[in-house]
Amino acid sequence: MIRHAFYYWQFIAVIVLPVWVLVGRGVFGSSVGWDFVLFLLLCPILAFSLLAVVGLTAARKSVRSEKAVSWIDAGVLAGWHAVIIAYGFVDAPLLAALVVVAAVVGFWIALWQLVTETRKRFTSLVEGFERDAQRPTYPGERLDNGNVIILDPDENRTSR
Repeated sequence: MIRHAFYYWQFIAVIVLPVWVLVGRGVFGSSVGWDFVLFLLLCPILAFSLLAVVGLTAARKSVRSEKAVSWIDAGVLAGWHAVIIAYGFVDAPLLAALVVVAAVVGFWIALWQLVTETRKRFTSLVEGFERDAQRPTYPGERLDNGNVIILDPDENRTSR
């Protein structure tokens, strides 16, 4: 149930979390008007990074078929989103740095899981092709199970 909730929440978070940072910093702590302008520039970057991680996560077939993220994804997203929410309340450089570090970690973990899952699927596909394309292992082995259709070339010709 938690993994399903994170699956749907990650799409909503692309919009909600950057707006929360913008509103939260305006309400809870920006003393200088230029901070608001800075957040107007930085919040779309945050939204893009959230969207990139969502895209990599949703690109995995297992995530799409189950409509649930993995436990690793759930943990990384929970940590990253918690730091973003906390940054909306408190203007601390350490929290801003943690948001950036969590974004980088989230991106690379999502990419790693996508590559790993795709490699496994591709490897099993290639192994299936190789298994189907194998030649007989010993002389005299037949692949046709004794069923043969013989066509007489003279019957197939049409006269003009």
